[in-house]
Amino acid sequence: MTTPAPRRRGPGLLDLPSIVDVAVGIARTEGMAALSMRRIADELGRSPMALYRHVADRQALVLAMLDAVAARIEIPPRVEDPRAEITALMHAVHAAVEGDPWVVPALVQEGLASPRIIPVVDRIFAALGRAGLDERAALSGHALLWEFAYGELLTSHHEREDSWNRRMIRDSDPDEFPAVHAVIRAASRAPGERPPEMFTPHLQIVLDGLLGPERSP
Repeated sequence: MTTPAPRRRGPGLLDLPSIVDVAVGIARTEGMAALSMRRIADELGRSPMALYRHVADRQALVLAMLDAVAARIEIPPRVEDPRAEITALMHAVHAAVEGDPWVVPALVQEGLASPRIIPVVDRIFAALGRAGLDERAALSGHALLWEFAYGELLTSHHEREDSWNRRMIRDSDPDEFPAVHAVIRAASRAPGERPPEMFTPHLQIVLDGLLGPERSP
């Protein structure tokens, strides 16, 4: 379903939350490239200079946007088991950001982040340490977890059944590429069938690599 474009507003109360709300709406529907102080001012029916009374510049605005998204993270209770702890934390982050793929370029390309994420980061490092990883290995493991989360967010948001790359694979020669077509047949869905939720099983595969396969009870 296509996300509706942000509705242009008339002049009203202008404060940082209202500016951030409009900015997030633009980023969701049109991406970070469309985000500018002038564009936000137009949506709010204000002059760009009026916005600068509440936010210093575009970087400060993006930080406030990231802060608003991070504030939605419902941090779960702490558990001692490393796999369960990391799983719960990553699911909490995923639930907060799954509608906002713009956070990936903001984090990766612009190098920004909200300080609200630090408690999550600290607990992930602690869980990796309890699993037996030294500091260097924990740093690599932490990076791998976030790279997985970023990729899953972008892929799930932009994935389309009729995309060029999917058609290319489907139209390839099954005799020349039998393994590819065997996987396609196994993963095929009935018309209208919703794709399965893949964040959970993919996260467990990542954790198998970091922590070893999960032991049966």
